[in-house]
Amino acid sequence: MIKPIKICKNPDCKDEIRDYKSTKKEYCTDYCRNHHGYIRRSEENLVFDLYRKCKINIYKFLKNYRDCDIYEIDLILCEKQGFDTKYLEEPSLFDIDGVKTKCYELKDIVFGLDPKTETKIIIYKPKK
Repeated sequence: MIKPIKICKNPDCKDEIRDYKSTKKEYCTDYCRNHHGYIRRSEENLVFDLYRKCKINIYKFLKNYRDCDIYEIDLILCEKQGFDTKYLEEPSLFDIDGVKTKCYELKDIVFGLDPKTETKIIIYKPKK
């Protein structure tokens, strides 16, 4: 009896599987099986990974300004440099100088929009 020709399911390989003992074999090597699983998981987690990378970029952006002692930044300038407000979570109320203010918190940085004009980002100094 002649064995049917099987093709590797890895989209990057598609080689013919020559020596197989079971008809359930779908990949020519373990590398192809692992690589196909990696590609599939990457596609499934694409939205989550994009969200996480954008939050990391926002944090690095704000940290650079805070480290340079710049605590007010124009929002339009920030957006031109890659700051995207759609990846921010809902603001929480923080007690800033005795006034409840809507602010965002990203790791150790607390920041918010200027309450009067909403055209500037204000990074609040941490209390020492």
